[in-house]
Amino acid sequence: MTTSLFDQTDLEALIAAKEMREHLTAAAAIIDRDADTAPVAVDPDVAEAMGAFEEDALSPEDALDSLFFPHGTEGEDGDE
Repeated sequence: MTTSLFDQTDLEALIAAKEMREHLTAAAAIIDRDADTAPVAVDPDVAEAMGAFEEDALSPEDALDSLFFPHGTEGEDGDE
């Protein structure tokens, strides 16, 4: 009798995870190629696999302000 480190369910889960990584890698390569020519919508799972993260260091308001005041608002109305 041989002792297996994994049972059948574990093996199926490992195979499924490997296949999912392969699909995500292929999708990321296609998106990377297509993004060179135009904006591309990305599935959240693919984006996560590509290393995307939610920006939390800059609020949406601060990001918008930076477009209009790239050097800050210091000196205006006593702000900052």
